[in-house]
Amino acid sequence: MSIRVLSPEVASRIAAGEVVERPASIVKELVENALDAGATRISVEANEGGIALIRVVDNGCGIDAEELALAFSRHATSKLRDDADLEAIVTLGFRGEALPSIAAVAEVDAVSRMPDAPTATRVRFRFGVLDGQGVAGAPSGTSISARNLFHEQPARLKFLRSAGSEASQIASVVSHYALAYPEVAFSLRLDGKETFTTSGAGSRREAAAGVYGAGLAAGFLEASEQADGFGFEALFAPPSVSRANRGYVTIFINRRWVRSRSLSYAVEEAYSGLLPARRFPIAVIDLRLPPSEVDVNVHPAKAEVRLRNERQVFALVQRPLRSALAGLAPLGSEPMGGWPRAFASPTAMPQLEGSPSLALRQEPVQSVLRTLVDGSRVEAASAQRELPGSLPILRALGQAGTTYIIAEGPAGLYLIDQHAAHERVLFERFLTEQMEMSRPAQPLLAPVALELTPAQQSLVAVYAGVLREHGFEIEAFGPGGYLLRAAPADLRRDDPSRAFVELLDLLTREDGPVEPRQRLAASLACHAAVRAGQSLAAEEMRDLIRQLEACETPQTCPHGRPTMLHLSADELAKRFSRK
Repeated sequence: MSIRVLSPEVASRIAAGEVVERPASIVKELVENALDAGATRISVEANEGGIALIRVVDNGCGIDAEELALAFSRHATSKLRDDADLEAIVTLGFRGEALPSIAAVAEVDAVSRMPDAPTATRVRFRFGVLDGQGVAGAPSGTSISARNLFHEQPARLKFLRSAGSEASQIASVVSHYALAYPEVAFSLRLDGKETFTTSGAGSRREAAAGVYGAGLAAGFLEASEQADGFGFEALFAPPSVSRANRGYVTIFINRRWVRSRSLSYAVEEAYSGLLPARRFPIAVIDLRLPPSEVDVNVHPAKAEVRLRNERQVFALVQRPLRSALAGLAPLGSEPMGGWPRAFASPTAMPQLEGSPSLALRQEPVQSVLRTLVDGSRVEAASAQRELPGSLPILRALGQAGTTYIIAEGPAGLYLIDQHAAHERVLFERFLTEQMEMSRPAQPLLAPVALELTPAQQSLVAVYAGVLREHGFEIEAFGPGGYLLRAAPADLRRDDPSRAFVELLDLLTREDGPVEPRQRLAASLACHAAVRAGQSLAAEEMRDLIRQLEACETPQTCPHGRPTMLHLSADELAKRFSRK
């Protein structure tokens, strides 16, 4: 096959694939252009997750009438002149790839006017081809609309998530830049509904109130540090406020929103010992570094950067955060979403069946395992091979380490992880209730007020039906506010709002083609299941084992962890030198 040079149209679409991954990519590029243009007001509008329409309007300096069409040429930029400029980039954009990439995958209408120009200039592109230009009436600034995204690339459309998920990503982009630029007034409308606004008054705490809610932002802590040309400012929540995923740590380097595992880890390390397991902080980190210390030209979407001295920046983040948090008491544990145990009230440590006077000693579970298997590991895979399909009838003997149930069956002993086993039981029950539309809801005596982030608001609009199936009833109540009027019937009344918010956070995760109802059922099961470290009465253990025996897939929890380990009678006989 002979080598040929690709046509400009094909080359543009290939290049656009690196820049425009999804609708939120377009919003990010256009917002960054508006900020580089010195805008103090930026409005963003999106319909159908940005697939039908994205419009970004700013009051920046505008583009010269003679250069507007040129701006849509690849590698045309006003922000770089030569190689030396790459060593000290101070703008958010610099490659000249964003506008041509957007024009290659959508129908684009751009209107721009400089402050001293008598009229505005308009250009139209249809999937990479100039489709018209002329004058227009418009205020100074720039307005760019992109419609029918990926209309001529149906394969790209198939890889997008639901409209609600894409809208959530757009809301996340706008929210992050509202936090980075508190002096800029941002507004966001999704499907005609105003999702959030910021005043542009210059207060990061006020911007955080627009994103996270006034109640949460009012309790944020602050920290700052300056050293050797490096600057650090942070707005962060106390350990008493945490989230179930890492998505609430926002990092800016020279006001550029970036992803950095190292710096995110520095934030988590600062909270070490202060948060319960699997809980993560809320923090907005603003780093100011000399441009020569940062290489931003390492990622197609400019979302990742390379730091010249990563250790120094790591310490710059961790040290002041840790110092500000040092006076706060660590949290030993935290309720997991307000979900109760599905058994009777716990009692004292159960006794061995048939021996009422012999209480099971509360030995560390490692000691129990060493006694049973002489220090050797029992692999989960082995347990699953010996337990195909269904379980034998088991008899509960007691509890080890208030975490594992010791049970006896026809083929030996079984160590059952009480949390994983209960997760499996509840997961299958919740899925059945979904199919039968019988998930019970309990009206709250007093509605619970919620303040949701823009990303969470977009998810509520899309998944309202799914959330209702799970027993949650919610209604809008002012800008960014909602009232939770009902919750699942088996949810304790003390904290229904936390479980609801964590379900929304779960929907923002991108775990591949996992059905939302299954994800929600798995999350609810995790919250509702009995926890490790909780003692169970003998009857509670028997009930759990009976319910596990009735499950279709009793060997694993919904997340894939094994529910039990099996020690066969032959293996026990060998360990005790009986064979």
